[in-house]
Amino acid sequence: MVVISRDHDWLSRAGRLASGISGSFEALASVPRPGRPLSLDAALVVIDRGLAGGTPAKAIGVLRALYPSAAIALVFDEKDTGPDALSAAVSCGADDVIGKSWSDDAIAGRLGELSDKSISQRARTSPDGALKVDRRAQRALVLVQGRWKDAALDGGSFALLWRLMESPGERVTLTALRDCLAEALGRELEMATLRRRLAALGRSLSPWPGQLKAARGGFYR
Repeated sequence: MVVISRDHDWLSRAGRLASGISGSFEALASVPRPGRPLSLDAALVVIDRGLAGGTPAKAIGVLRALYPSAAIALVFDEKDTGPDALSAAVSCGADDVIGKSWSDDAIAGRLGELSDKSISQRARTSPDGALKVDRRAQRALVLVQGRWKDAALDGGSFALLWRLMESPGERVTLTALRDCLAEALGRELEMATLRRRLAALGRSLSPWPGQLKAARGGFYR
């Protein structure tokens, strides 16, 4: 769990509560800049509303980019906690709100729910149960004769598989997949390159009984 705050009492309290939820705890005094070394294990980022700035959506956007698989909560001081706090958090992109005036049990419960939700979003399993992917570890595992076998995938191939497993069986446009791969590789790509990468991904997953295949109209599923 990452806690962004300059309130020493709150940091101490959050660190104590985090010990029962997450194995890691990191305290920051401000929103980190893009490109800094990050704790990739972070399932939860908690930021003081005051440190999110006048337009919290910008800070939330930065945190989403830095911690793509973490849940994000805005923490409000007692004077700011009111009926509008949740709607304000949702409108700026946060997953939930936490009030410093809440009891330890209430805060721990909310943190646990958010952490569990985040962790569940890190892994996806195919409908047949024979293929699963772990976003944090960037691994794909295929069930072969009762044992899980690691399918060696590079970052681009994993990004494609993760996107396709977001909606198993449904059609995904080739344009969307090309954009996904381009983002993972950091460069623009030709459609022919995408098709080659999809074919290579299919070969890497060959022990899996399911299929990755093209569909009419410029789709893949």
